[in-house]
Amino acid sequence: MKKELEIIVVNPAGNITVFVKTPVQKNRYQKIANALLTQTEYNAEQVAFILDIADKGIDGQIDMSGLEFCGNATRSYGLILSHMGFGIKDKDENIITSVKISGTDKPLTTISNPKTGFAKVHMPLPKSIIDYKYNGTLVDLDGIIHLVLDVKQYPVETFDEIRKEFYDTHNPPAFGIMYYDNTTSFMTPVVYVRDINTTYHEGSCGSGTVAMTSTLTKNLKDGAYEYDIRQPDGVISSTVLKSNNTIESVSIEGIVEIIDEKKITIKIEEDF
Repeated sequence: MKKELEIIVVNPAGNITVFVKTPVQKNRYQKIANALLTQTEYNAEQVAFILDIADKGIDGQIDMSGLEFCGNATRSYGLILSHMGFGIKDKDENIITSVKISGTDKPLTTISNPKTGFAKVHMPLPKSIIDYKYNGTLVDLDGIIHLVLDVKQYPVETFDEIRKEFYDTHNPPAFGIMYYDNTTSFMTPVVYVRDINTTYHEGSCGSGTVAMTSTLTKNLKDGAYEYDIRQPDGVISSTVLKSNNTIESVSIEGIVEIIDEKKITIKIEEDF
């Protein structure tokens, strides 16, 4: 079966994402995402589906293919919405939008500039930040859980073994390990999405960046902390604000490139 889809392809720091504009039923997400990731030339790492707005007071709504959460997709969609004329302009000529995404209960605020490609999102606060086995830190962001590990103690090749052990006792929509090298401030993100049973060695990871900066600041005093987290295909900046020994706000930002917008025909196994 062939299906024609309207898509938008974006590049937020190497975490290339395909947005599907054509309405799609949720039970088709997995097959369509797999087809797009294998049949397109963009080397995309993830797929998001644009939904009709169901709630008042938001500018846009998206689902990730595994119904997980993704910070890079959220800020990228904020930029897409700004190009479409949605949102409110601030004094600095940036566009403020409200985006609802799978894996979160509340809409998130994005700030973007359609002229420069700057895209920022105020992220959900971690539900928990706890010490975990492997001398790691486990950060629960509700729609995705990340484990921050020292890559010198646990190389990237350990991912499948740790992931299988983790899912013996946990069952989040997505699970990532952020392998971090403290000497070079370099993070290698690897993410597993449960419902499509796929592991991605990502060019960058927005929620993983939040897990990383939450880990870096967990033992620091109150204040504002800014980080540039280097990753395989780019840099994501993050600001953490702590008050009363608790993270009060956390954001990620950086340039997003809109690569392409077109209609594409994919092959899938069954009819729609």
